[in-house]
Amino acid sequence: MGSREFSDAVKLEVIKANLEKHNGKICCEICGNNLSSIKECHFDHIYPFAKGGKSTLENCQLLCAACNLKKNDKELKDFVLEEKAKSFLNGGELVDFEQPADDASDLPQESQVGMTKKLFDEAVAAFIKKKGNISKIDFARGYNKLPSIHYVRQYYGDLNSLKKAFGIEDLSYNWNRENIKEALVSFVSQNGSISQKDMKKENKLPSIPCVLRYYPECKNFTDIKRELCGLSTPISWTRDIAIEYGRVFVRKNGKITQKDLRAENDLPSSSVINRLFGSLAEYQSAIGAEISMRNEFISKEEITKAVERYFDGKERIVESQKVFYETFEVSQSTISKRYGTFAAFCEEQGIKVLLSKKAKYSKREVDDIISKWIKEGKDIPKSHDLSKLGLPSRDVILRYYEDWKEPFYIYQKLYEEVNRH
Repeated sequence: MGSREFSDAVKLEVIKANLEKHNGKICCEICGNNLSSIKECHFDHIYPFAKGGKSTLENCQLLCAACNLKKNDKELKDFVLEEKAKSFLNGGELVDFEQPADDASDLPQESQVGMTKKLFDEAVAAFIKKKGNISKIDFARGYNKLPSIHYVRQYYGDLNSLKKAFGIEDLSYNWNRENIKEALVSFVSQNGSISQKDMKKENKLPSIPCVLRYYPECKNFTDIKRELCGLSTPISWTRDIAIEYGRVFVRKNGKITQKDLRAENDLPSSSVINRLFGSLAEYQSAIGAEISMRNEFISKEEITKAVERYFDGKERIVESQKVFYETFEVSQSTISKRYGTFAAFCEEQGIKVLLSKKAKYSKREVDDIISKWIKEGKDIPKSHDLSKLGLPSRDVILRYYEDWKEPFYIYQKLYEEVNRH
């Protein structure tokens, strides 16, 4: 049986779907009560996990604590019937747990009673001109100053018809394994590469959670790039993998030295070797290679050439000292011997370090920092200002989210709901 816990990717998609369904609010799918913080949200298996239900997006819903506790391991339809029966037995009216199609927030406001089609079209056209697109949730956000979504149905029937009328291309797809791979390969052939931020419908690509749903053999975006796009990706080194690649190198070249430890040779860096084996000699022993009796001297000139290879003409910016040494071919001890400190090495080589104190954030730390930022009423910053403002960098956020702005939007919406009530 698989894991009972829903993945972060599934949880994020469920929250987004709930916001969309409830016009910008997060509500319990059974009783309809507003959920004002993530602590009140319970991710429930629609078909119980205990009865074989899977922890997938299709089998996940958001419930409040009370409904989740009462539902327990019942199927949703059985739970709803039981609650209706209890209410009736106790002399009450039958309880309707389904949200009405048109709730109060969906009706035209008094100030919009005179909203003619011409006025409605003008408001929508101005918004699309500014934003380039429009979604259901945009009508629920007061600061957008759009008419009620009630008028979408009144004048166009549905949102897709409205988009078509305003010349917005329909970017929705019925994805499957075959056309997902075709779309990814096509994008890479046209652009040369692909990144997490490219995975969006505007590029005619599925989201990362969508790909992972259809390709469960892929565990993350790195797997997607390697297995579906045919792109080379950094190897996740373990002792066994390092030994396997080391033996291949020795069979071809006869021996292995510290100078050989670099990515272009399909070998781990010196730092990785020291982390996994303790020393180069121990690694050489593990792969059956000749053991170096002394460390080879690596000059500053050779280190400079290694730096040039590492950045390959790109801007010399690294996330942190730790991340740099994980992938740089020259060991940390050698850098220390030639330059004294990492700061001196970076200064001489013109390298900028974004995170000089904290090299890595956990997802909880990322969420806590961004949550505090939004709670203080601050705006979403530019991506290149994140580190300067003491926030996790764009690359750090992308370890946990499909788009670096997503956690900002999520907490923005949550605090809007809290302040509204």
